[in-house]
Amino acid sequence: MLGLDKPSRDLLRYPLREYHVSIPVRMDAGDVQIFRGFRVQHNDARGPGKGGVRFHPQETVDTIRALAMWMTWKCAVVDIPLGGSKGGVICDPHSLSMREQERICRGWIRQLSRDIGPIVDVPAPDVMTGPQHMLWMLDEFETIHGGRHPGLITGKPVGMGGSLGRKAATGYGVVITMREALKDLGIDPGKTTASIQGFGNVAQYAIELYHQLGGKVVCVSCWDQSDQASYAYYRESGVDLTELQNITDTFGGIDQKKASSLGYEKLPGEAWLEQDVDILIPAALENGINEDNVEKIRPGVKIIAEGANGPTTPGADKALQTRGIFVIPDFLANAGGVTCSYFEQVQSNMNYYWTREEVLAKLDVKMTTSFNAVGELARKKNIPMRDAAYVIAVGRVAQACKDRGWT
Repeated sequence: MLGLDKPSRDLLRYPLREYHVSIPVRMDAGDVQIFRGFRVQHNDARGPGKGGVRFHPQETVDTIRALAMWMTWKCAVVDIPLGGSKGGVICDPHSLSMREQERICRGWIRQLSRDIGPIVDVPAPDVMTGPQHMLWMLDEFETIHGGRHPGLITGKPVGMGGSLGRKAATGYGVVITMREALKDLGIDPGKTTASIQGFGNVAQYAIELYHQLGGKVVCVSCWDQSDQASYAYYRESGVDLTELQNITDTFGGIDQKKASSLGYEKLPGEAWLEQDVDILIPAALENGINEDNVEKIRPGVKIIAEGANGPTTPGADKALQTRGIFVIPDFLANAGGVTCSYFEQVQSNMNYYWTREEVLAKLDVKMTTSFNAVGELARKKNIPMRDAAYVIAVGRVAQACKDRGWT
């Protein structure tokens, strides 16, 4: 669609740089273990790299490469001046003490301290990492380089350079784009119902803002750690967010008995997809909507807002297009998180912090503007929103590479 020349295609197809590192760690028992770590910088033509660091026992450099490229497009589609990066360490935090995790964090930074930085590449939390890990990494970087560099990393605790509103940003961003889609379709949010896959951070804040718009969530799903199975919880009168939060564990798992006593009907995990609602929000796993279950989606569904990364398989995506369901693609819908990470980076670099209201107002402007740009191109070219989002994102990065004389 873009008519890119071969040099541009070749440049964007592969990362600009990859770092594979070995991290020696003395374990609590006294023995030394070697952990493998990665940092992939896909493209920084539009600005410093941006992307999380994940700890996972099945981590691979191929996954990191794919996610680094995804970050390039995500930053570009919401037009923030950052490129795409991603990092990881092959380890299982469940079997590591906090001291051992700290040593891995500091070791990862020691190996990469010359190749990341506030104006080079800015890490963030990802799978099984959080604010504490980011603080250890920041502290190690500052020890090596001297001075204070809070803009090195985002996802820090509030009070240590973190941004107010960051926790709500991804879920709010999903609903902001959904609100704009409803406007385009001429539908009053207050007269709509929704079903959500997941009850983690993204889902909970999406419910919060959607309720503020007057909508009603009738079903949520979650993973039950004790049963090692997923369940959906349905209540015709609607989900009470505070009520469910009070009976939810730290992993987003809802207490079955307490939910039943509150009038929620327990259903199989995939039942969230089968509800007679206007809006579906997959906010949990990749490939949640696939060729095997896409036909279970009710005829009344008008919008799917992808809160998770890669929740719809390509085959299911084609089926949704055929049915005329309005899909807000993941790397647009869930870009509120990286947008607010950018806001945190800006605040840290200038050492001046905004109120929560200011942060969320800026998020609303950025997400609304980005959605409208994608929607306008989709209508103009008569292409799906996903294709329009990629055309804008890839086009912006390709143009930056060309402007710099790289291609």
